[in-house]
This record gives sequence, structure tokens and C-alpha cells, in this order.
Amino acid sequence: MTATRTSHRIAFALTTVLLLQTASAANQDALAGAKDLYLSAAYDEALAAFDRLLDESSNNVATEAAQYRVFCLIALQRSDEARKAIEGIVNAEPFYRPSDAQTSPRILNVFQEVRRALLPAVVQRSYADARAAFDRKDPEAAAQFDRVLALLDDPDMRDAPVLSDLRTVVSGFRDLSKAVAPTTPASSGSPAAALDAAAAIQGEAATAARVARADESPAAREEDDTVIPPVALSQPLPRWTPATNFAGQRQFTGTLQVLIDEMGNVASVTLSKSVHPAYDGELLKVARTWKFKPAMKNGVPTKYLKIIDVQLRPAG
Repeated sequence: MTATRTSHRIAFALTTVLLLQTASAANQDALAGAKDLYLSAAYDEALAAFDRLLDESSNNVATEAAQYRVFCLIALQRSDEARKAIEGIVNAEPFYRPSDAQTSPRILNVFQEVRRALLPAVVQRSYADARAAFDRKDPEAAAQFDRVLALLDDPDMRDAPVLSDLRTVVSGFRDLSKAVAPTTPASSGSPAAALDAAAAIQGEAATAARVARADESPAAREEDDTVIPPVALSQPLPRWTPATNFAGQRQFTGTLQVLIDEMGNVASVTLSKSVHPAYDGELLKVARTWKFKPAMKNGVPTKYLKIIDVQLRPAG
């Protein structure tokens, strides 16, 4: 009897796998057909097809269907609906960007405009979720704070100064989460101690923010002839390990804006142009460790905004 039940379970599992594979293949075929409708300028029919796919498909197919649905709405000049559709994509997948190869510059500009406007709210919501996870001692809290930091490093966030002070708070909570997670069991420890530590982090961040706001002197730039630029003492780059041979044969170029303080430390770093999605995060992490001989103005160390181009060259 046991053997019979086991064989029935195996047969059921195999049937389920086959059904899922069949459904996935059907969705891929439906996606290809909807794309053909879009490429043939049958935008209304394509839009209806993409709507059906959003209701019936897996995450991967649904994400691509949502992207092409935006294309259709823009082609039909339904701008308000297109913007709402983009908002839905960004809220669901904040790191998602349309492919440059598949997307016209006009649509890319619209997507970027909506994404830039929406990301600050996404960051604040993600931070609130991470704080809630921290308060309930969720071991995933540190990863959630890392996600918030990655969003703060996004190139589309560089024009959001309202969140400039949040990085200190997020970094503090992330480090605290990592420090207490391995050693504090969920059933023990003092909640008050954790909250006191969190309050201390927030207090330090608030003090730093007030000091930063009180210092209204702008950072010197390259075009300022009265300033001696900083000199790199330690400026390592992370190793580039392309995931595919194709990527390894291409050159990628990006640009960093690095704010160097009066001590020669990196106060902040922003990607003004992405190098490569698989490289950007590690680059930002390493760049924060760089050390410089500080810039000098009238014999006094001064803040300096340094623009640094980064190139990933083809292998071989």
C-alpha cells in the first residue's frame, strides 16, 4: 500500500511539472504573439493581449508584458495610463529598467522621469519596512537595509537631496542588525537595549545632519583654479568578472561623483552614469573606502567634488 501511495505521489508530481512547463510554454508563445501585434502597430490588440498575460502569467512573463503594455499605451497616446502603469512596475520592481536595445529613447525618458519622481517614496516605504523588520528582530532586517542603501545609490536618486541624511540612519541600523542577529536569540535579550541603540544611532544621525546643514560652504570642483585637487592615496577598483563571454568582450564606461571631505575620506559617492548593472553595487561599496590627500585652498584642507570615469575593458 505504501509503495502504491508513493508511486501515486511521484506520478502526481510529474504531472504537475508537465502542466507547469506546458503553461509556461503557452505563456511564452502568447507573449511572442502579443509582441508581434505591437511591432505591426496593432496597438489596441496588443494591449488586450498583454492585459491577459498580466492576469495569467508567471513573474518573468508578467514583467515583460507590463513593459510592453506601457509601450502600447504611449503609442496610443494614453499618457496618464502609461505613467500609472510605470508606477506599478516601479512599485513592484524598484530596480527594474527597460532594455536600451528594446526601448526607444522617448519611452526611456518617460520611464526615467516617472521613476525619478517615485523612487523617494519607494525608498521611504522600504526603510519603514526594514525598520519594522528590525523592531520584530527579523533576521532578514539587515538585507532589507542593504536594499534601501542600494536604492539610495541608484543614479535616479542623485537629485533627491531630501533623503541625503537617511543614509547615515540606514547604515547604522544595518550594522546594528548584523551585529545582533548572530548572537541574540529571538526569545531572549532586551528589546529596550536594542531600541536604545537604535535611538542612539538616530541621535547621531540627526546631529550629523544639523552640522551638515549648518555648513553651507559648497564643495570645490575641478574648474576652481584656486584649489589644489585631492590626490588618491588608495583607490582600488573591484574585480570585473563578466557573467557571459559577450560581456567580457565589450567595454563599459561609467562615471562617479565622489565627495571628498577635509580629511581625505569619501563622504559620499554617486553614480552619475552606470558602468554595468552587475558591477555598480560593488563599485559603490569599494569607492566608499577610498582615501585621498585632501584638496587644499589657501593652504587649508577643503571639501572637493571629484568626477571619476571608470572603464571596464574587454578581456584579453
